[in-house]
Amino acid sequence: MTLETDADPVLERTGSLTTIVREKIERMILSGEIAGGERLNENALAAQLNVSRGPLREATWSLEQAGLVQIVRNRGVFVRKISLEEALHLYDVRSGLARVAGRLVASRVTAEQIAVLTGLYEALERARETQDQAAYNEGNRRFHTRLVEYTGNNRLISYHETTEKELRLFVRRGVLGPARLRVSNREHKQILDCIAKGDDEGAATAFERHILNGKQRMLESLSPAEI
Repeated sequence: MTLETDADPVLERTGSLTTIVREKIERMILSGEIAGGERLNENALAAQLNVSRGPLREATWSLEQAGLVQIVRNRGVFVRKISLEEALHLYDVRSGLARVAGRLVASRVTAEQIAVLTGLYEALERARETQDQAAYNEGNRRFHTRLVEYTGNNRLISYHETTEKELRLFVRRGVLGPARLRVSNREHKQILDCIAKGDDEGAATAFERHILNGKQRMLESLSPAEI
């Protein structure tokens, strides 16, 4: 049986192109290639990405909804600059999400998922031992993302993704020295151990504490001029 559809293939291709363009610009923003407060040069981006202005504008509208850019009438599109106060608020929101995530994942996790989390923890430990800050930062994001994904709660996953990306506009550099890396990954192990035991309250508390401790580590890494 063939299902009929009213979908326009041209619109489908345009939509797919917009998604690709959005993802490319998002990576440029989150990596710091395009700095906070910087104006997006529409002509330069269109040439660089080899696209027309239509998909590019749709992509920037989507990025505005995601909180990564601001569209200023008669001035253009600018990458958001996150203030310290906003960053602290985002950490508080993330800690609340982490508490819910810890409780849910501990009650729903499978043996296969525990194996994946264990592998991610071990990769973090290797990055810590070699002092590979970039690998640790990326591994940290993956560990947190998997924890939230394994809750199976799509709304929670969406909230986590949004706050995580916004916070990356503020925290674009490594904030952990050797001692802090050790403490951070020890906290990951505590979360993992509680999840593996099915200790939902323990996992909730450990994950929430980990985010709040990360907030404190971030503050300690700032220079006086940044506070």
